[in-house]
Amino acid sequence: MENKDLIFYEIYPTSFYDSNNDGTGDLNGITIKLDYIKSLGFNALWINPFYLSPFKDGGYDVKDFFEVDPRFGNKSDLINLIKEVHRRDMKIIIDLVAGHASEENKEFLLSAKDEKNYYSDLFIWNNSTWDLEPNYKLISGRHERFGNYLVNFFSTQPAFNYGFNKIEYPSWQMSYKDERTFKARNYILNVMRYYLKMGVDGFRVDMADSLVKNDDDKTATIEVWNYLFDKIRSEYKDAIFVSEWCNPYQSFSAGFDIDFLLSDHRHFLTSLTRHFLDEGDILKGGDLSYFINNMRELFSYMKEKKKFLGLISGNHDTERLATSHNINELKLIYLFLFTLPGIPFIYYGDEIEMKHAYIKSKDGGYQRTGDRTPMQWSNDKNAGFSQTDKPLYLPVFEVDHTNVMEKLNNKDSLIHVIKDLISIRKSYPSLTSFDIEINENNRIIEIVRNDIKIIINLSNEEIKIDDEIIYNLNKGNTILPISGAILKK
Repeated sequence: MENKDLIFYEIYPTSFYDSNNDGTGDLNGITIKLDYIKSLGFNALWINPFYLSPFKDGGYDVKDFFEVDPRFGNKSDLINLIKEVHRRDMKIIIDLVAGHASEENKEFLLSAKDEKNYYSDLFIWNNSTWDLEPNYKLISGRHERFGNYLVNFFSTQPAFNYGFNKIEYPSWQMSYKDERTFKARNYILNVMRYYLKMGVDGFRVDMADSLVKNDDDKTATIEVWNYLFDKIRSEYKDAIFVSEWCNPYQSFSAGFDIDFLLSDHRHFLTSLTRHFLDEGDILKGGDLSYFINNMRELFSYMKEKKKFLGLISGNHDTERLATSHNINELKLIYLFLFTLPGIPFIYYGDEIEMKHAYIKSKDGGYQRTGDRTPMQWSNDKNAGFSQTDKPLYLPVFEVDHTNVMEKLNNKDSLIHVIKDLISIRKSYPSLTSFDIEINENNRIIEIVRNDIKIIINLSNEEIKIDDEIIYNLNKGNTILPISGAILKK
């Protein structure tokens, strides 16, 4: 399977399916539900962290990169999941946390010792107990080592030492070319090798642009990634690497195959899927000029580099689309996602219109916790997620009619739209090519993909199309406002 053919389904393991009735999702639960994912047409999985972790940031604070957290099962369960994914001719990528570890990580604790050892330079430490460097997120007073450690995001996430591009404090900052910083490179290479050897097909890299510090233009971070890819691709040439970078101009230069377009004001996808942009949500009357121009620019660059944009419905860090979009708007969004050049990524539960739950923070999720609630499979106990009589680790939210069973029984539901769109995408090679032509007139967008034409009507007028309609979001020959169709030319 080529990268252009990939269609990803993202799973947050805590919340997908509880196979042992302890109230928390697990790896075996994912394996049990593989046939469901396959039946919708998805051919690839992205699994969020399952590593041993204190879960102060949803598992992105890794205590041991080489161990499965017991809440999810064990190494044998992971190996079995990988085997069952491949048996269904699907691929699996996992999260790689390359920029930091947990404050409980054993290598970090060794670096925090007062005496010098191999791991002393694996993480970034200064040489003062005073707050003399206000531009840096430094934590002190927790360890016997004289100095503060630099964090990558939360205070519980010490940064691996890939070095600095610009040196402000020579007494403790190392150049990214300093051989001592190569310990971090070698460490993360060993993590990659461990899981690639186990059988995973690649990685989605968390905070991929955060490696080298004082690196505003990311040139040094790009250089480090090129070094890492030179090493790992000589051993695993087909490994897939997806970046959480949100800047394809940089991530493609770094060597990534796919770059996410997240909720970022710089990209057209945000003005399609999110309503808080200055440019405005185009489905709610926002300006189309930025949207069209940015699409043309990014798709042209993608074609030039022969790499891919990651077109996401959302993920574990973003508010679910159904929270702020009605069913017609959702259908249009997915029409875009599955017919534009790039790789679609659909977050579990988005296919059944799950919404944001306003619940208390857990695992350092804060407002994001509300987008990580259990998958709703049926109207049964605990929404079919678990048979436990104990409280669930995260609560179920709004079960009635928002579950897989109900949606599958409703032929007009979003899940069937997504299933049909995936089938069409697989049937027409034009939809996975780099070629695209975009035209717009009076808020009617026409997207041409060789022998396929996609029509999006964002105007206040009805339009009629005489071409052969192979898919109509309204199941008829009239394209209503806020609707669209796929036509065979």
